[in-house]
Amino acid sequence: MQPYQKVRLLTNKYIEEGIKKGDIGVILEDYDGNNFEVEFSDKNGCTIALFAFPKEELELVE
Repeated sequence: MQPYQKVRLLTNKYIEEGIKKGDIGVILEDYDGNNFEVEFSDKNGCTIALFAFPKEELELVE
């Protein structure tokens, strides 16, 4: 996983933050190969959520 790649969220534990399993975000920062800063936006480009996720909660979107 690298910055600017699209990822899919694999958990529903962030529903209160406005994102759910299956939502697509973009990696903005790779902290250590295991944790990534990801931005999730709405269809207008407004940020819904922006914080670090562990690698196991994400999968690359091809």
